[in-house]
Amino acid sequence: MKSRHLWTGCIASALSLTFAVGLAQAQTITSAAHPSGPADGTLGPAASAAMERGRLLMNDADAAAIDAVTKAAVEAKIDAPDTLSPETGGAAAKANAPVVVGGHSFAGQSATTSSPSDSTGTIGPFSYIQTVNKSVRIYNRSTNAIVATGTLNQLAGNASTVNSFDPQIMWDGQTNRFYYLMDSVFSSTNNKLAFGFSTTSNPTNFTTNWCKYLFTPGDPARFPDYPKLGDSFWFMIFGVNSFKPSFVGSDLIAISKPAAGATCPSAATFKFGTVQNIKDSGGVNQTFTPVPANQVDTNGIGYVVARNGGLPSTKLWFYSVSRNSSTGVPIFGAARGLTVLSYTVPPAATQPTFSQVIDTLDARPTQAVQAINIDRGSTQSFWVQHTVKNPSAALAEVRWYEVNPATATPTLLRSGRIFSGTSHFYNAAISPDRRRDGATFAFGDSFVIQYNVSGSNSGLSPRIVAGSSFSGGAMQFLLVRNAVGPYRDFTCPSAGNKCRWGDYSAAAPDPRPTSAAGRGEVWVTNQYSGLASPSTSGANFRTWISAIQP
Repeated sequence: MKSRHLWTGCIASALSLTFAVGLAQAQTITSAAHPSGPADGTLGPAASAAMERGRLLMNDADAAAIDAVTKAAVEAKIDAPDTLSPETGGAAAKANAPVVVGGHSFAGQSATTSSPSDSTGTIGPFSYIQTVNKSVRIYNRSTNAIVATGTLNQLAGNASTVNSFDPQIMWDGQTNRFYYLMDSVFSSTNNKLAFGFSTTSNPTNFTTNWCKYLFTPGDPARFPDYPKLGDSFWFMIFGVNSFKPSFVGSDLIAISKPAAGATCPSAATFKFGTVQNIKDSGGVNQTFTPVPANQVDTNGIGYVVARNGGLPSTKLWFYSVSRNSSTGVPIFGAARGLTVLSYTVPPAATQPTFSQVIDTLDARPTQAVQAINIDRGSTQSFWVQHTVKNPSAALAEVRWYEVNPATATPTLLRSGRIFSGTSHFYNAAISPDRRRDGATFAFGDSFVIQYNVSGSNSGLSPRIVAGSSFSGGAMQFLLVRNAVGPYRDFTCPSAGNKCRWGDYSAAAPDPRPTSAAGRGEVWVTNQYSGLASPSTSGANFRTWISAIQP
């Protein structure tokens, strides 16, 4: 077993809609209600590389830069261990420190035959839904009990011969539905995005409780890697990095949202559109990994952030998705740059005992949440994070940003760095504590960010730590889940190998928090090293789920 994902599946089109956007071939949305389409289990070179090595890099320059800074990280020797609170989780409880609420800190799904975890999740009024590399699970939000477990192909309505991976899941309080997105590869020349939404605010299965569809790019041989899911009042918004087989551009896709209720709309009723190969404001240089925000509050305009193409850079790029009031189709806004502290690719993270290092990605954003910050009037703050290189050392650090994306030039409202002198910080997710539950709105001026920490010099194995800021105050920290020991699996069997990790984690605001005290709650999930002396022949990730009050 040497592949990243080891399974497949198939889908059919009961109904279809064709929408031309100036491409050589038309794009389609099809219903997955009656799967019967062909799927031979083959993979094109880009999809095969994604399954074997994980997320695909933009170019060879990024790969070379990561290798160089990782070499420096491995060779770094630091005498004194680090005891900073971002690393340890805080030596003692303090006023307004993050806390786990309601006993909600429990084991999520574990590895089966695939790595990395690709863990993400979201909280609704009745349940928490977690997706990982090959499977999906519903938990009762009150008791943490497992309600249902299924495969990604079952959720998508695919046959078992389709390769489905890179799942995303999100709760939408405006339509009272859960939404999902994933890659579904039918053959080497037939790549699709599977998407859909629940028919109820409280799904208890992965069959009758979901509406299921497929989106086919204009060129089905174009592989849409690393799909990201967000929304606006009008649209589901997807961001992808497209390869054929090398990188050809990052794309945005917007598809109209259903009304609230149990109805599964006909595929022919969706309004949708795409912009391919997005670029910076000069219209020449490509940008990379577009991440749309999951919007908590009502907003007719959706917003997307992307990494600069060339690194190092002092720019993040924002795009808007609005609606043509006459036709109902999406309108994609031009790139607008936000100036930030210079960033570049981080090193892979070291750990004690094993010389295997942990993949920390390539400075791409991985998730975003947008909501009203009550301390800023009606401003809907866009919260996003990424892992980058520490400017002073060969270490990975997490940077986070609160942005107003609605101004002509996006406005940086607040930002921060989470780092230390001996450890690596990576694989983060951030969310404000904004509550939206029907007509009930509250909170939003506090946030939680969770991430992994490890280091050979600090002696820390890959653990999960959370930081938070209450009402704009200084950050404080909580050790969410300690590691059992260092990590390795079938993706990194030999000394010095790079272990697949992450590719992302999740943080989502609770629409129905169990406690008040002037703050909401954020549910998080992440991967950690949970096996003592892990083998090199299996997939060994473990995930953890927690509800955290900032």
